[in-house]
Amino acid sequence: MGRLEKALERLKTQDGTAARRAAAPRSASSAVAFDMLSAKAREMTLDREHLRSHRILTEDSDPTVHTAYKMLRTRVIQRMRANRWQSLAVTSAAPGDGKSLTAINLALSIASDVNHTVVLVDLDMRHSTVSRYLGLPVDVGISDVLGRDYPLEEALIRTDMERLLILPNVHVETDSSELISSPEMEALTRRLVRDDPARIVIYDLPPVLSADDMLAFNPYVDAMLFVVSERLTSRSDVLRARELLDECNVLGTVLNRSDEKTASYY
Repeated sequence: MGRLEKALERLKTQDGTAARRAAAPRSASSAVAFDMLSAKAREMTLDREHLRSHRILTEDSDPTVHTAYKMLRTRVIQRMRANRWQSLAVTSAAPGDGKSLTAINLALSIASDVNHTVVLVDLDMRHSTVSRYLGLPVDVGISDVLGRDYPLEEALIRTDMERLLILPNVHVETDSSELISSPEMEALTRRLVRDDPARIVIYDLPPVLSADDMLAFNPYVDAMLFVVSERLTSRSDVLRARELLDECNVLGTVLNRSDEKTASYY
């Protein structure tokens, strides 16, 4: 029996009555907590045509793509619930493996689940793409919050997709690992999960072999999802990344651009 199955078995043996009592108020408090975090956030509408052109999930996306991300979502949520985790970093070995697109679509898929709220944070400060993928015209981002004393509310974006907040990045930061490992970053990570046990925060991090940001950020995140691209990510890059991530809590690996009908995850 694997670790996930063992964790689920332990959860099943817990008092079902207590779990049901805890579930009802948690749902209500989650909505209140999300409203508190997003009340002053800027509201923006996502252009569905722009999303489709950038391979972002929409209501009319290919059903097989929706199914693939739903499977990934379910497996990620199961692991995170079993371990009481709330934050997840998404990274890859090298550029071009699709980790930003995976982070965005996973966030959208989780936000479609009424039991969770999601904050998607662009921490790839050297090559930020989240706002571009989503078509968001932004001029304030997370690096302004961390290094320029901007209030978090000025950088947060509340989208027209229910239960989803975006914390983009605007400026290219050459000293990004220093910002990511700063006391301000630690305080921000705590604030994003505070008051809402149903909130999941997804961080888009730079590739492991391109910067030390993932290693610097590791103490502030519960788990990490590793993205590899079929026929693109080299075996040597995966092995080098694995060595560097030895101390990280790797939740699993996503095989991107697979020819299989459903997403590969292991």
